[in-house]
Amino acid sequence: MAKSIQASMYTFLLRKSDDYTVAFQDVNKTNILLKKAGVLDKLDETTKDELAKILGVDAVIGGKFETEQTKTEAGAIASAVLFGGLGGKSGTGTMFLTINNGTDGELLWRFFKTMDDNILGSTDDMVERMMRKISRNFPYKS
Repeated sequence: MAKSIQASMYTFLLRKSDDYTVAFQDVNKTNILLKKAGVLDKLDETTKDELAKILGVDAVIGGKFETEQTKTEAGAIASAVLFGGLGGKSGTGTMFLTINNGTDGELLWRFFKTMDDNILGSTDDMVERMMRKISRNFPYKS
């Protein structure tokens, strides 16, 4: 799931690349470089400045995406039917993104957002909605 979200975020940022003053490294290249350096499975043990050096970049975007299902899909549908659309929420998604300076690892930017996931939306839809919000707040706009 992590690689899927990583690819989705990269695709979204690439679509908006004309709006930014920075470029984004291809996620496949990123993952290959991390694997060759032996840190792909040890990212929580590697500093942001170490990652930037391995990747040959000026800054590192990192993050975490979590979903929590509060109802089964059937329960959410039943609630929506019984309460006329109210109570259809089946879970929440939380996105936490950071940008760290590649030279010293210092935090440059942080974004946190929690969104409700409804019975009609998939995780991909929720990531797309979150990325739209992130893109409005993303630094380095043209």
